[in-house]
Amino acid sequence: MSDVRDWSALEARFANAVKLERRPVAVAYLERGPYGVTKFHGAEPSGCSFWRLAAEGRTFYTVPEDHFNCAVGAYTHNIALSAEREQETGITLNMMFDLA
Repeated sequence: MSDVRDWSALEARFANAVKLERRPVAVAYLERGPYGVTKFHGAEPSGCSFWRLAAEGRTFYTVPEDHFNCAVGAYTHNIALSAEREQETGITLNMMFDLA
């Protein structure tokens, strides 16, 4: 399969097949940015924020460094944090469980 895909056509095909009311959000782990898709620029507080932006209609790709603001998001995407920040995942999860 070629690295060049018609993402708009794929989106339309998928949305029509399952009768979506909102645009689909896709996640792929690729060796390089997808052809024709712009790299995300800026900062977000968490990986979940990227889902919101995509659901609002933005099309972009991210790199691991874009996910460093959220230890849990980095963990779920299998993105290693620095040794100084490794403990943040457990601390954040414990805080979330304590709030529940």
